[in-house]
Amino acid sequence: MALGTQPTKPAFRERRIERAKDGRIVIIRPARISDAAEITRRMARVVKEGIYLEEEPDTLPTGREQEKEIQKIREDGGLYAVAEVDGKIAGVALLRRGPLEMNRHVAKFRMWLVPGYRGLGLGKKLMEYVIDGARARGVEKISLDVFSNNERAIGLYKKFGFRVEGRLKGQYVLEGRYVDEILMGLSLQDQAR
Repeated sequence: MALGTQPTKPAFRERRIERAKDGRIVIIRPARISDAAEITRRMARVVKEGIYLEEEPDTLPTGREQEKEIQKIREDGGLYAVAEVDGKIAGVALLRRGPLEMNRHVAKFRMWLVPGYRGLGLGKKLMEYVIDGARARGVEKISLDVFSNNERAIGLYKKFGFRVEGRLKGQYVLEGRYVDEILMGLSLQDQAR
C-alpha cells in the first residue's frame, strides 16, 4: 500500500440470508425500532435462565428503553443486529462503540440466543456478521466479557480469534456457585496483517 493511502473498508451486506444447521432460513439484519418489544420479550426468556446474561428480571429494559438503545447504538456508529428464524427473533448481537475519542476504535460485543435456537449455528453466523460490520465501520478492536462457565461461547469466541485478556475471579454467583468473568479481545488490525 502506498504511503498516505487509506485501506479500503470491505463492503458490508446489511441483510444476509443464511441456513441454520437444521435447514431453516435465517435472516440476519440490523435491528429496527419496531423490533424493540420482541427483543425485550425474547431477552427476558434468556435472563430467566440466570446463567447467560449480566441482567436480572428487574434490570431488563422496557420496550421504550430498547428502542432508545437500538437508536443510540446506530447513531454512535455501532451495530445492533438480529437473527430471525421463521419470522421470530432468535438471537441478537451488538457492537457498542467506545463513547470517547480515546476508545472510539474499540467496540464492546454482546450476543445472546433464545432457548430453542441454540446449536443451530446462529452464534457463528452472528459472529461473522458482527466482525464484518465492525471492519466496515472502522473498528480496530472488539472486546467482550463472558462467564467462565459458558464454555460453548468461549469456544466460539476463540475460533474467531478472540484471546483472553483478563479474568475477574469470583465476580458473579450463578446457580449458587462463584463464577469468574473472562475478558476477551479481538484485534481486527492483527487479522488484517
